[in-house]
Amino acid sequence: MNAQQLEYVRLELTRALFDESGGTKGQLEAFSEHPPANKIHSPRQPIYKVELEGERWINADNAAVYVLETRSRRRPMPPIKEHTFASCSWRRAILALEEYQAAWLRYCYGFDMHFNYQTAICQHVWESYQTYKVGNRLQSKIIKRLISLVWLAVQDTAAKNRNETYREYASNVLANLMNVDRSTWSRVYAKHWSQLKEVAGRMDVEALHMAAVRREEIIFRTELQNATN
Repeated sequence: MNAQQLEYVRLELTRALFDESGGTKGQLEAFSEHPPANKIHSPRQPIYKVELEGERWINADNAAVYVLETRSRRRPMPPIKEHTFASCSWRRAILALEEYQAAWLRYCYGFDMHFNYQTAICQHVWESYQTYKVGNRLQSKIIKRLISLVWLAVQDTAAKNRNETYREYASNVLANLMNVDRSTWSRVYAKHWSQLKEVAGRMDVEALHMAAVRREEIIFRTELQNATN
């Protein structure tokens, strides 16, 4: 895929994974998430009772609330919005990817900070980084510091994909983060940092490519199924 195709997939995934949980909600959903406050003066004595079938009574947590039905439009809102339905093929494609690929796309383009996604991404980047021939065997202290750079390399790659004007970390800033001199950073850690970012960038391209391929397969199967029915 060329740069233009990759950018198209990025934009489509960003739209498909956009979180709309803060949008307009129905009254029942709003009350379920934010129930009215209980203003009972003696909370240990529940007085709100509801009669069920079989002459059974239960104590309700809150008093019944009388609310008139209000709508800002003549017709009720549809069960699913049009653009949400139109982008469902992209979300289905993400579900068909490898765990680390789906985690990367949800984190980078869906802004999902779930810890399991971060773990899957870092584990894949570190395992892929092991395939590089870095020369002599590294000391355990250096390896521990390189492990701490994995998530930073992932964040750097994600920020660069989201913002074209993003400026990468300078060598002196990275040296300060690692508590080493700038000369030590350039001599020991700089090449490893470049390789970690290269692994993260390759993971991004592969995940975008596979998402596009899986989406085309889903659309083809859906059209074939509709044609045979």
